[in-house]
Amino acid sequence: MQFEKTARYFVLGIIATIPLVFGAVHPLLTGVYTFLLLVGLGGWLLLNPTEKKTSPSLNILLPLIIILWIALQSLPLPIEIVEFLSPHRAERVSMVNTLTGTIQKFVTLSENGREGLYKALFLLSFLLYYQTLKRLFAQDKNFLNTVVLAIVAVGTLEAFYGLFQFVSPQVGILWLAIKGRAAYGTIIYKNQYASFLNMIWPLAIASGLYFFLNQKKRIQNKKTENQITATLKELANTKIQAIIYLFAAALMWLAVLFSLSRGGILAMVLVAMCFIFFLPFSKMRKLTCLMAFVVFVGSYGAILGLDTVVARFNSMGSSGAVRFDIYLASLPLLMDHWLTGIGVGAYTLLSPVYLKGFPVNIHFDRVHNEYLELFIELGIPMASLLFLWLAFQLGRMLRNIIDTTRLLQLDLNLFLPGLASFCGLLGFLIHGVVDFGWRLPANLLYATTLAAIATYCLENGMRQPKGKKGENKAT
Repeated sequence: MQFEKTARYFVLGIIATIPLVFGAVHPLLTGVYTFLLLVGLGGWLLLNPTEKKTSPSLNILLPLIIILWIALQSLPLPIEIVEFLSPHRAERVSMVNTLTGTIQKFVTLSENGREGLYKALFLLSFLLYYQTLKRLFAQDKNFLNTVVLAIVAVGTLEAFYGLFQFVSPQVGILWLAIKGRAAYGTIIYKNQYASFLNMIWPLAIASGLYFFLNQKKRIQNKKTENQITATLKELANTKIQAIIYLFAAALMWLAVLFSLSRGGILAMVLVAMCFIFFLPFSKMRKLTCLMAFVVFVGSYGAILGLDTVVARFNSMGSSGAVRFDIYLASLPLLMDHWLTGIGVGAYTLLSPVYLKGFPVNIHFDRVHNEYLELFIELGIPMASLLFLWLAFQLGRMLRNIIDTTRLLQLDLNLFLPGLASFCGLLGFLIHGVVDFGWRLPANLLYATTLAAIATYCLENGMRQPKGKKGENKAT
């Protein structure tokens, strides 16, 4: 029991601290958190094995295959094998041998082998983190609420800091100065910052709705006048808790808006529409919620100055054309390494060779499309396996959401955070089409946390007693 308590504090400490210093993007901080997750949580899992012996599922095996492939890309192989698997990689090695007068008999498939091994360990630590969360949620149901509270608290602080930066740009990002007016929080890239908050605010909305709907249902079950009076007082206190959560979500909406991340703003709208669509409400209430979201963002955004946001969207055509040109220029890099990929973190090394027609003083270290970049890094076969696995996981979550909403007695304590986590993950994955938010360690950790919450809540929510299909009492 003491070890479980220590593991819970360990998890909460990581959730609370990983975004604070630039989202742990510095390799030193990334290494520290990787070590803590591998040793701390990996050790806890080894010392506390499950009593029920089960064979590894595809949910674990497929991510392990991806991780092993990244590691394999980074291991030295005989040059003959590399010539067969990746002729263009072997050709570059041959040119280096000619220029330097060396003979390399063993080379890696990856152009950046050290980075690949580093990322393989990093991803393995997150797999252990995911397993730990699921184990802790099963052992202590209250821990789920504590994790949600910690996530919302971090998101609220980041949103407040970002809005303060927008109003007073001289504040900067921690000790770094910023150019122009935008919300960054403690994260250097505003696109990654917007992606971070879009994963969090649905949980704040879910928590606020739970406090309100749960107590409203309890009032309906009261019989005597004295009981009704007592419960009304309890509802008044509960409304305060609900308002606090909704206020936190509102701060995050505004922070995403004034991050000036066009992809982040569009993702926020899509997440809101998805979340409202699956709420156990009537159509009229869903429409009311959507209108409230639009009115709030529009009215309070106008107070801070929506002209800056509008100006950003007016420039979408030119910046979108540049990104499309990057995508097209990166396709030869994909075609030359379609089987094995160039290795994780290697795009920045080869982009100057392949990207033609761009200013020589501008270096593109990212494709600005996570899917295309992963195809280039991992190769088409392995990246396809990864994306099919992601689609399967999302499809299973969506099926559980649809099936759960058909239950007569809906467990809001499980359904709402499960739905919020699914929507946050969906927004995170959609935003990856135009940005590189997946590359921030804090974002990946929070996405992993949402995946664990969604899986636990939706799978356990389906175990509730089923009744006849019909309107849910929460409406």
